[in-house]
Order: sequence, then structure tokens, then C-alpha cells
Amino acid sequence: MKILHCINSPSVGGLERTTIELAIQQTKKGIDTSIMVDRVEGEYYDYLVENNVPLIISNIKGGFDFNPKTYNRLKKIFDDFDIVHQYNFSPIRAYASYRSKAAKVYTICGLSKGVRKENAIKYFTRETLKKWFLHKVDALVTKSRHLIEKSKEHYGLKHINISIVSNGSTLDKQLAELKKKSANEEFTIGLVSRFIPRKRVDRLLDGFKMFLDKGGKGQVLLVGDGPSMPDIKKQIEYLEIKDYIKLPGYQSEMAQFYEVFDIVVHPSDDEGTGNVAIESYLFGKPVIAFSDSGGFKEVLEPIEPENIVNTNEELSERLLFYYKNKDLIFDESQKRRNYAKENFSIESMEKNYRNIYNQIVNEKN
Repeated sequence: MKILHCINSPSVGGLERTTIELAIQQTKKGIDTSIMVDRVEGEYYDYLVENNVPLIISNIKGGFDFNPKTYNRLKKIFDDFDIVHQYNFSPIRAYASYRSKAAKVYTICGLSKGVRKENAIKYFTRETLKKWFLHKVDALVTKSRHLIEKSKEHYGLKHINISIVSNGSTLDKQLAELKKKSANEEFTIGLVSRFIPRKRVDRLLDGFKMFLDKGGKGQVLLVGDGPSMPDIKKQIEYLEIKDYIKLPGYQSEMAQFYEVFDIVVHPSDDEGTGNVAIESYLFGKPVIAFSDSGGFKEVLEPIEPENIVNTNEELSERLLFYYKNKDLIFDESQKRRNYAKENFSIESMEKNYRNIYNQIVNEKN
């Protein structure tokens, strides 16, 4: 079986990282797997090369590229694969795959609505074309129940079966032996993210300020970068908490940070998946998320429902709870690790996708 994964670029992001890890795992299993990107610029490019995953450049020049030469080239490439698996919507790529001989899989990783400011006509056109395409694929997949409900409503997919394949993580390969932090080590709250408006870093900063005002002591490590960074820095200055915040920027090696964190907070709303929660649990760290976080909430519910909060005030109270009960962080760390390993491994993710691929290829034959 020949599989082609299509993403925009090998840049930092949960979607990109998970897709690349899936392709690497499939390659290790002896499956002929390649990745198509629109551009090679990105933090994961070298990682792809190191792991010998074949890379194909699409030549797509933007979201509304309809160049006939590009279309013909894409269709010819797709005809050589059994499965074309897409994660980002591009009209020309979608139509070329539709007209090709390959079976089509589309994983809905999130909705575009409200994520960024854009021209209303472009948004309407893209979403109309995407709705048409999603009704034509051989298999639709998403990462959470939350995304199934949102997608069925937004794209009119009410009578279409959508499978759930949870993300898998490879960070468990980097795990060190669990060690209890000494009582005098600084209480550290972590966030790992690409900083865009939907990540709602403002909620964490407000909640942390309330935590300090209630007598809590500690620091926040905001690991990542993105277009919201100027606004984040302004809020830090406004709240007068600069001395308690560290901004190490984007990091490719995350194990060293998860080991330092006492607790991880992810304040986003309407999130499709909960990658950071999975990674945090692999390192035994408790996670706090908001009730409107979508996919994050689904990861937390079976193991730490008490850490799902509704307001910034509730967030500050949970931070204060862990600050005053640090022993609980270590005492329950192995339980969190076991939960993540049993439910969110890259091996189970690869197996679940392979079952979907086999089913649709058999049906087409």
C-alpha cells in the first residue's frame, strides 16, 4: 500500500507534528509512505529528512491557486498512490485527488471559523468548496467527539459516518525516571503552544495574577511563539507580572520542559484535539483546561475532571490547590502516565488508520 500525507508545511504545530510522526511510524512498519508539502520552510523539515520520509513539493502557490499545470501534476502524482490523506483544505489539491485513482481520506483537525480575520468572500468560497469535497471523500476522520459535532453542523455532514482516531505521541520514548521535586523548588506552571488568539493565553495570565494575589508563589513558562506574542507581552506588562513569566520561545526538544513543570495549563477554547494534555500526562503532570476547550476537555474527563474549570477565578483556585498540595502531583504521576500510554500511543494511532485504509481500499477493489 502506498500512502501520501498532504500538509501545508513542516512547520511547528500539533497537526504537522502528529502527521509527521504518523508517517514515520508507518515507514517503520514497512509501509510505502510519503509526505506532500506546499513549502519546505519549517521547524520539522530536518526531522523529516533525518527519518528518511520521502518529501514531495506540491508547487501550490496559496489557498486559491488554480493553475492547470499544477492541477495536472498533482493528479498524476496522486494516481501513483493507493491513499491520499489530507489534513488542510486546498481547492486545487482536493479536486486533483477527487479526479485521481487514489482513495481519499480527510482528517478534520479543526474549523476555520473565527480562527483568523479574512475576506468574507474568500471564506465563503473556501468553505463551500470544502463542504462539497468532504461529501466526496472515501473516509472522514476527526480527533474528538467535539469535532464530530462541530463538523457535522458546520459542513452539513449529519448523515455521514465520521471515525475518531485519537492522536498518538512519541514523547514517551524520551521519558526519564519519575523524580519527586524538592520542597524548595519553585512552583512552575507550564504552557506549550503556538501563540494565536484561539489559544487564549490571556486567561492563563489573568488566572495566574489572581493566584499570586491569593498568596500563591511560582512562575509561568510560556513555551512557544506565534503572532499573539506582542499582545501577550503587553498583558504581562499591564498585569505587572513580568518577574514571574519566562518566554523561552519555540523549542524542538520538549522533554526538558515537561520535567520542570509542576502543572500544565492549556487555556484555549474550541480546541479540536488535546496533544499537550497527552504529552503532559506522559510526563506525569496534571493538566488544567477550560470547559469550552473541546478536545482538551475530552482528554481530561476520564482521569482529572476536577481540573476542568469554567472561569479564570476557578483556574486560580486549582493552581492554588496544587501549590498547597505538591505531593499529589508526584503521588498520582504514574497513574497519568499509564493513562496516556494506554490510550494515546503512536502505535495505536497507526493501527487505527491502517484499519481505515484497508477497509476503503478493499471496498474500491
